[in-house]
Amino acid sequence: MGPQQQASRALAALFAMFVWVSTGTGSDAADKTTGLLTLRDALTLPNHPVRIDARLTATGQTDHRPLGGVPLRLRIDGKDIAIGTTNETGQVSFDYLPKMRGTNVISLSVDPAASVSAEPREATLCVWERRRPIVLVELESLMLPVPSSTLSEPAGIGAKSPTEPVPDAAEELSKLTQYYYNVVYVPGGELSSSESDVGHMLRQWLTSHKFPPGFVAVPGTGGLSATLDALKNDGWTTMKSGIGRTRAFADMLLQHRMEVVVVPELPKGELPRKAKAAKDWKEVRKKL
Repeated sequence: MGPQQQASRALAALFAMFVWVSTGTGSDAADKTTGLLTLRDALTLPNHPVRIDARLTATGQTDHRPLGGVPLRLRIDGKDIAIGTTNETGQVSFDYLPKMRGTNVISLSVDPAASVSAEPREATLCVWERRRPIVLVELESLMLPVPSSTLSEPAGIGAKSPTEPVPDAAEELSKLTQYYYNVVYVPGGELSSSESDVGHMLRQWLTSHKFPPGFVAVPGTGGLSATLDALKNDGWTTMKSGIGRTRAFADMLLQHRMEVVVVPELPKGELPRKAKAAKDWKEVRKKL
């Protein structure tokens, strides 16, 4: 099995555990429709307005219809901000003006009086200054490979997630972001989910393993290349470095004229000519 397959397997294992936990637990009232809130991270500048988008859909074996007319409550850093009602496509948007640079917690929940019950969702509002460099991190470079046998094992209550962090990755990445870089996390492998709750899953994993807060960018149509173009078009031109695990990720960043460090080292002959290699996360800072 090659590095690309191993990396995709790590994300797949994490997603399988998340789906089991999110669908196999909970006790919604029988007279309420069970819904799924989807909330994405947001990125802006101090004193610049930002739009926070969310969506509410039904969740079930065959029912994934959008749920309109449902009031949702927005909180930021624990403070009530606004109440919005989903439209016919299940979507709702909130406009917010952050004042100071930093990382804020966005919380969204269904009004308790609504006819829909859904687990609250949290996301990250990153308020950054443009002059600070951005490092792009492939999620797979933070995750240990998962044996194929693990994916077939049933998950039980209290089961340990099969996806564990690479030794030293959280500590070394924290050092990089403490004084110099802002971090954008991206999944590099193929991962399918109907309503793309992947961002929530990844945020939970990153937080539980003490990785530094950052912007989780889940690629949509056009994949990683389109995500990079969108960030640059929004003015985030200091995005010049990346840390990844797979050749596909390294090739993509090199095509966008970014420097990239691959960790751990790829087999001989697989490392792109202009990419740098680190044998472990302890070496990454020396390569950037």
